[in-house]
Amino acid sequence: MADLKKLMLDEIRKNTHIQSSYIDETEELIDTGLEKNEDNLAAVALAYLDEKGYRRRVDNLEIAKQKILETSEGYDTIIVKKNRVVEMNIFDKATVTELRDALDVCLNNTVSSIHTKLDRLTNKQYEYKVDFVDSFKMEFERPRSGHLGAEEFVSFEEKLNAYAQEGWELDKIHTEPKGTRVYLIFRREKMA
Repeated sequence: MADLKKLMLDEIRKNTHIQSSYIDETEELIDTGLEKNEDNLAAVALAYLDEKGYRRRVDNLEIAKQKILETSEGYDTIIVKKNRVVEMNIFDKATVTELRDALDVCLNNTVSSIHTKLDRLTNKQYEYKVDFVDSFKMEFERPRSGHLGAEEFVSFEEKLNAYAQEGWELDKIHTEPKGTRVYLIFRREKMA
């Protein structure tokens, strides 16, 4: 038979809306048992630098030695400070009723998130931008560099790619009935 409490705890841990644990950090003084001399002090300082990921430079070594000496003041041996980090589960001692209430909150958050996503999908809103071209110029029609008009030449692909980079998509193309001008209507979704 599955452990109901364990199953409930697993579901609560999966939910990002509920904090299910906290970090308990305590500082401990640890007696290395090493006599206070220069060799032992250097060895402990190097181990400290390696553990913390610091470079083994002379200045870092001297700073580490000084901190270790300050911590060891009043002791006959070398004492080092260590941080002990323990992750504590908030719901370890919770009752089934309390876990059920937490699961209800998880369920409500999930339903609310789904509702928001569905609302955004069904009620999309767009903003529009209109541009025009006098003629469609394709990339293969580009004049060679140095020819007249090579600097001002903008191909249809370049124009589409420039708008796409800003998040616009081509929605419609509209041609003037009696003119040569072609209107390009772009749209992009409004983010609420």
